[in-house]
Amino acid sequence: MSVTLDILEIGARGDGIAELEGQRYFVPFTLPAETVEAEPRDERGDGIACDLLEVLAPSRHRETAPCAHFGTCGGCALQHWRRDIYTGWKVELIRRALQQRGVKAPEFMPPLAGDPAERRRADIVLRRQGRKVLAGFHERASPKVVDVGTCIVARPAINAALAPLRQAMAEVLPDGAAADAIMNETDTGLDVLLRPHKKLALSLPLRERLVTLAEQAGFARLGWGDRAKPEPVVSRRAPALILGDVTVEPPPGVFLQATKRAEVTMRAAVTAWLGDAAHVADLFAGIGALTLGRAGKLSLFESDRPAVAAVDAGARKIGGNRVVAHHRDLFRNALTAKELDAFDGVVLDPPRAGAAAQCVELAQSKVRRIVYASCDPGSFARDVRGLQDAGYRLEKLMPIDQFLWSAHVELIALLTK
Repeated sequence: MSVTLDILEIGARGDGIAELEGQRYFVPFTLPAETVEAEPRDERGDGIACDLLEVLAPSRHRETAPCAHFGTCGGCALQHWRRDIYTGWKVELIRRALQQRGVKAPEFMPPLAGDPAERRRADIVLRRQGRKVLAGFHERASPKVVDVGTCIVARPAINAALAPLRQAMAEVLPDGAAADAIMNETDTGLDVLLRPHKKLALSLPLRERLVTLAEQAGFARLGWGDRAKPEPVVSRRAPALILGDVTVEPPPGVFLQATKRAEVTMRAAVTAWLGDAAHVADLFAGIGALTLGRAGKLSLFESDRPAVAAVDAGARKIGGNRVVAHHRDLFRNALTAKELDAFDGVVLDPPRAGAAAQCVELAQSKVRRIVYASCDPGSFARDVRGLQDAGYRLEKLMPIDQFLWSAHVELIALLTK
């Protein structure tokens, strides 16, 4: 039985929130101040998830979505919202998270808004159905795959790879089988890791077909298997990330900042905010995208061994001991306050869970400048509240939208003591 709902606001997942007779409802593809007809589906948290049936009274901020797959593809949630209002909502997500934790915040810097055709990393699902291979993303809340002709948020090189991937995987995958194509656009071309959902050994003919795929599509490198133990298929040229005077050959499938423009902006912030800090620690460093190439001594700490090895190889090429990479799981073994006191500045870029244990040690340290890059406003607010209680000041904050039209927002901030 359908219900008529008035949408009050957009929640953290990008769904419209409504309340009726004491019950909360979540309705996708809606906007504040809209009246909609919706079909209740499942319980979700403290409310009920619904399917949108009809927009009875649209918002003046509603726009026609630019992608034909919008509403079916699970990749984007908010293409129907006017861009400036949508960007303001993302900024408000950060502001609200800080307020809920009682964090004293400065006026935010202007947000770095995302643009179409910028995403340089994509995980594409490939599924063979008979003679056809679907290539795209999962439908919203479904294992079904949306076959995408062009993804309007992805870089042109990623879109150009979809057709040759379909052709090759029709010969490589058994009927009904699936794989992920993890694609990173590096400074020397696409680095592609094909990860089958079920173990599939490559025969010589299949391997030769994948080599042909890489040649035809112009991939820099093509690998097969899981990220932990990728099997090289062909490397036509080394994939490379140029970070100042350091060039890193990234491991297959490695995490990259989603857009090059955001990475450049965040690197510039790190350089400006740390100033002349002589010795910097980069925590949860990944491949060092935010710090490699800056002047001064740099110590990177990362739990992913392939990433550490890649940074170490890049550092050896420039010689000396200016850059040192350390393998360390900072969730289980955070740097102590005493260890942190050796550094003039700290950069940290943790995953969504934040860096609670590490921030406890930072709070007790003598480090004067901390640059915190966050992909989750909630965990960031929690960590910063602890640092503020220990005497740090949140001086600068820039919202960053690398995931255009999603509910995901990031930021980079400076704390000083």
